[in-house]
Amino acid sequence: MSIHVVVQPLAGYGAEVVSPSPGVRQLVAGGEGTTLLVQVPARIGGLSDTARFARSLAGAASEFGEWCETQNRTRSHSSPLTEQWPNVRFDSPSLGDETSGLPVE
Repeated sequence: MSIHVVVQPLAGYGAEVVSPSPGVRQLVAGGEGTTLLVQVPARIGGLSDTARFARSLAGAASEFGEWCETQNRTRSHSSPLTEQWPNVRFDSPSLGDETSGLPVE
């Protein structure tokens, strides 16, 4: 089974370690109405697997944060939508058109 979670953070989103009860810790990320929890599985090796995952997540998150900051500093303007999405028509669908998305040429 695969689970894919996509988060597009808003201002104020963050992450922290919380202790919901004595001896229990969770990594909590998100903000208003959106929460991602990382917990230690109750099995032998769960602590070491979670430690490895958390360190990997921290490293990747740091690298992604650096990339986002670099992109933010180097972008002077956004390009028009037609340059960003050259194969998409941005005209409104006509009445009676059963497609709800943007048509691709």
